[in-house]
Amino acid sequence: MDNEKFEFGQVKISDDVVIIIAGIAASQVKGVNTTRTGVTDGITNLFSKNNYAKGIKVEVNEETVVLDIFINVEYGYKINEVAREVQLAIKKEIETMTDLQVAAVNVHVLNIVQEKIQERVQEKDKEKEAADIAIE
Repeated sequence: MDNEKFEFGQVKISDDVVIIIAGIAASQVKGVNTTRTGVTDGITNLFSKNNYAKGIKVEVNEETVVLDIFINVEYGYKINEVAREVQLAIKKEIETMTDLQVAAVNVHVLNIVQEKIQERVQEKDKEKEAADIAIE
């Protein structure tokens, strides 16, 4: 992807950089629990460390970006409002940081997560981190 030519060469922005920007932006929206790549990812993603790239697909064409993001929404939040906030946050951050134009942010809501389930997931994450540290 050739973005700009400067006096001393070109600047190329990796698709992965765009994905990470989108993941960080989405994770900061209230009501977003996690991003997921799909239902088939199952339990393994629930217990993994935060990885902002999970659950996001990107297509970069010349100067425009189209994203698909798969999220879980916390119970009690209005799904449409959360999805709209995710779209706005991702669009703003990508356009600000990369000068690429965001053509579309497609938000796919896969699940609703209740607080009790979220607490169990956090406990499992802590147990896994403790086990990882013990192994080192």
